Amino acid sequence: MGLAAGILLAVGWIVYRTFFEGLGPGECAFRSATGLYCPGCGGTRAVDALFSGHLIRAIIYHPFVPYCIFMWLIYEGSHLLEILHVPHVRGMKFRNSYMWIGLGILFLNWIVKNVLLIVLNLR
Repeated sequence: MGLAAGILLAVGWIVYRTFFEGLGPGECAFRSATGLYCPGCGGTRAVDALFSGHLIRAIIYHPFVPYCIFMWLIYEGSHLLEILHVPHVRGMKFRNSYMWIGLGILFLNWIVKNVLLIVLNLR
């Protein structure tokens, strides 16, 4: 399953770089309706920054994306080490807390970006 996700991510990156880079993002329906950023705003830029090797920029754009990639790398790495029979290493198991941390990052990012949007527009 993890390998399939990695392949899907690589194919998505190739498609993005080939067909959509330089076209600019489409208009966000949530932003058009509310005037606020949606919870996913910045995610595409974060993925692009990660693939370009800019971790800090990716965290600034959308911290949920680097968190997911980091957790995926730990998960895959731990299972690889377990398969290679490295002593005292067990594959990472899913815990609900990983999901709740991710959702918390997603929600907090959304709130902070919208508060900054409102505060900066008041000036």
